[in-house]
Amino acid sequence: MTVCAIWGGSVRRAIRPKRPVTELILQPASPIYQTFADFVDRAKRVFFVGLPGVGKSLLLQQLALMAQNAGRRAHLLQWDTARQPFETSKYPLKNGATHPMVIKATGIWMRQAIVDWSETHINSDSILIGEAPLIGNRLMELVRPYADDAEAILQAEETQFAAPAPSREVRQIIEASRERTIAKPQHENETQDAPPDLLRALWQDLHRAAVRLRLTEARSDAAPYSPTIYAAVYRHLLRHRHTQILAVDEPLKPTASVYEFDGELPQLRAAPTQAREILARLESMISVEQAQAEAARWYDV
Repeated sequence: MTVCAIWGGSVRRAIRPKRPVTELILQPASPIYQTFADFVDRAKRVFFVGLPGVGKSLLLQQLALMAQNAGRRAHLLQWDTARQPFETSKYPLKNGATHPMVIKATGIWMRQAIVDWSETHINSDSILIGEAPLIGNRLMELVRPYADDAEAILQAEETQFAAPAPSREVRQIIEASRERTIAKPQHENETQDAPPDLLRALWQDLHRAAVRLRLTEARSDAAPYSPTIYAAVYRHLLRHRHTQILAVDEPLKPTASVYEFDGELPQLRAAPTQAREILARLESMISVEQAQAEAARWYDV
């Protein structure tokens, strides 16, 4: 954008620094590119799920770019944006952790939001691209079967789930990159990213869930990251959905922040009045303790 400034009666043009250009970095011969090309051709809704620090945001950005290049209008549904209307002085974000009531309320809203979006865009080329951690019960409503209008949509072949599973080496690169982007963010959202120590703590939480699900053996020490165990847990969580496990064996180097998009893409987000109504209804149904207990058993499907 060009901004005019006047000094001493003359007009000069001050040029604002250009934002980094978002580019498609996936190689056409790669399995991930081929999977995404299929999504662009056939899917109406695609959801990336997985731990923070596995590349969900970058892959979401890349799929959105591929969809735009194919003439499709991308809409986004992202956990960090969706939860914000439900965070109040009563249920604030505390030490980077979302309150269990906010987690539950966001999930309730999200299922109806998917129904509303699908009905609005039934005859359009729009594509809904979502991002959900699932761990800690964050948007687990995406994968749990419920007897509601959203279930048929979430089980349809036009709805695809993708779980990126980075190799050990790629995971280490992502952790190192996370330290750099938090220290010197290119985008304001990067300041809210989970730091490497939290990434490692969340992996330990997932490993404990894998033990409870009998997908691996318990350990007496801290479990090292394992893409095999990681993928097994997400296959379990996604067993009622059309799912692709995306093996990420090579590091992907974006040309701009993973939160940069070519043009502002619409985000699904609850209106303030809607958020208040859902929270009030939720408070009449369950207690904070019950919400905490559900969050602790987030891996139950």
